[in-house]
Amino acid sequence: MDAIIKKYRTLQEFFQQRIHDAASTQHVELSQDVEFYLVCLMAHFARSEQFYQQDEKGKNELRALALKLADALYAKEVDEKVIHLKSLADSALYHAGVFYDGLYNQIVDVDYYINMGGAAYQSLANLNTYRTKSLAETFEALSRKFADLAEVLHLCCEHEKILSDTDLLRLLDRYLKTGSKKAMEILEEKGIVLNELWAMDNEQ
Repeated sequence: MDAIIKKYRTLQEFFQQRIHDAASTQHVELSQDVEFYLVCLMAHFARSEQFYQQDEKGKNELRALALKLADALYAKEVDEKVIHLKSLADSALYHAGVFYDGLYNQIVDVDYYINMGGAAYQSLANLNTYRTKSLAETFEALSRKFADLAEVLHLCCEHEKILSDTDLLRLLDRYLKTGSKKAMEILEEKGIVLNELWAMDNEQ
C-alpha cells in the first residue's frame, strides 16, 4: 500500500482516486461535496491519534459510539452538539467501512454502526437546514447512502487474498448488509450464485 501511495503527490489525491474507483465499482453516484467529504474523512483517520479524544483528566481514550451519542444529547449549545454528532457519524462510517471484517459475527456488528452513523448524519442534516443548506444536503446524502458509502470505503482499503470458507461467509454477510457489488462478483466467481440461494431458501 505504501508503494502505491508514493505515486500520488498528497494523501488526499490518493484517496480521491481510490474513492472514485470504488464508487464506480459499487455503482454509487457521489456528488462532489460527498466525494470531498469522504476524501477528507479518510485522510483524517489516516492519523492514528484521530481515533482518540481526551477525557476529563486529559488522557486519550477510544470513546464508544454510545458515549459520543450521550455527549451530543447532553450538549448545551448547538455547535457543541454538532461536534459530537459529527464525531459519532464519522467514526461509525469509517469503522463500518474500513474495519468491516473485524466487525463480522461480533455482538456489536456492522448494522449497529450503520444505524448509529446514519441517524447521526440525519440529525446533522436537520440541525444545519436553517444554517447552511449545502452542508445539510451533504449530511442528508451521507445518512441516506450510509451503507453504500461504507462499502465504498471498504473497497478503498481492500487487498486481494486467498479466500477461506469463513471469508466467503463474511462476503455473503457483507453483500446482505451493504449490497456490495464487489462481494457479489467474488461470490459468483467462486460458484455461489445468490439467486439460487434465495430460491433454495424459499423452498424450505
